[in-house]
Amino acid sequence: MRDGEMRADWSLRFARTVADEVRAGVGSGALTWGEADQLLARLRTVVDQALDLTPQPS
Repeated sequence: MRDGEMRADWSLRFARTVADEVRAGVGSGALTWGEADQLLARLRTVVDQALDLTPQPS
């Protein structure tokens, strides 16, 4: 498996896990949909800052 495919697979699993956890939080009443939206917006900022999007050599 190429590095790019591994990254894409990891990203997809991460996004699904976050979505599942947020849905579970809303479903259990721990979060409102508004709070979930704010949480996801803040998480996106943190992830964007943490990732190095410089293309890696093949």
